[in-house]
Amino acid sequence: MVSFVMEKPNRMSESQNVVVSEAARSIIPNNSSAPPGFISISKKKLLKNLEIINDGERINAWVDSMRASSPTDPKSLPSSISLQQQLSSWIMQHPSALEMFEKIKEASGGKQIVIFLDYDGTLSPIVDDPDKAFMSSKMRRTVKKLAKCFPTAIVTGRCLDKVYNFVKLAELYYAGSHGMDIKGPAKGFSRHKRVKQSLLYQPASDYLPMIDEVYRQLLEKTKSTPGVIVENNKFCASVHFRCVDEKKWSELVLQVRSVLKEYPRLKLNQGRKVFEIRPMIEWDKGKALEFLLESLGFGNSNNVFPVYIGDDRTDEDAFKMLRDRGEGCGVLVSKYPKDTDASYYLQDPSEASPHTHISDEFLATIGGVETNAAKSVKRMYV
Repeated sequence: MVSFVMEKPNRMSESQNVVVSEAARSIIPNNSSAPPGFISISKKKLLKNLEIINDGERINAWVDSMRASSPTDPKSLPSSISLQQQLSSWIMQHPSALEMFEKIKEASGGKQIVIFLDYDGTLSPIVDDPDKAFMSSKMRRTVKKLAKCFPTAIVTGRCLDKVYNFVKLAELYYAGSHGMDIKGPAKGFSRHKRVKQSLLYQPASDYLPMIDEVYRQLLEKTKSTPGVIVENNKFCASVHFRCVDEKKWSELVLQVRSVLKEYPRLKLNQGRKVFEIRPMIEWDKGKALEFLLESLGFGNSNNVFPVYIGDDRTDEDAFKMLRDRGEGCGVLVSKYPKDTDASYYLQDPSEASPHTHISDEFLATIGGVETNAAKSVKRMYV
């Protein structure tokens, strides 16, 4: 910490000097006009140096958060009793959704089930190139069968058009850009009478020109950092750093923040190896979930059982909403313990069988659509 003693005048202009202790010499240039053991520096220069220190601390905090967004696979960590105890304790609080399926089924008895699904890491594996996060044909068939039974929505940070091109199911509800771009099933495809056809809601439409501008600036600012992928998701911009060398992360934080400092109406969030630049409005995946439930006629109903499945930090808003509502359940897709408001967990797609997908089995089971693939997987895990 830098300690300083101000000279006698009560008001200081930027040209006034501040007397600083010898301990501060490492960060402040020397000035021979100070008394012995002290250095003299203008208030402006002192505040600038303090700003540099604080900014460095903030950057370090961001880098630590970036590391935490994709922690090391527990299987690669040294085996220890304490690690096993931690894992066992976490599983007790968040048991497997497959193992607890009968309990979930019992809790949903007599209620209208509504399904909400994240895309990346839930319906598709996490991949280095976000444009290649393809959904398997088998998963698509499972979701299609699920939508025949229950209202089903995709809630994602992707822009709506892009995720629709991945999923290609017109009978679903889509909430793109973290729920800021909501659209209902195409005309003639919805089997659920409660909602208007082609439901459309865009709470951040005024931000479109700003997001386009920021997207272009981010492309330019980050082009010198190898591995960065900047994505325009219509109502938000994403900066993927999954393929960026960790030694370059501090540099990337500075680049992103240098763009964002000119846009006080935007905020910076972080997901799994990605920065999300979003409008500073009270809207997230939890709000989108509430909006869709209300649109379906279940805003204040006790006769509904929402199920939300997701893997990212941004899904926590939806998990928390369900927990606060006291209805339905959140299911975290993950291969390691982490803080969550979800009630249950499923294995990460990368740990699933190469022939099947754990989420696929769970969705097939909860929909009462027992495909041969799901039955095969169930035999593997019994």
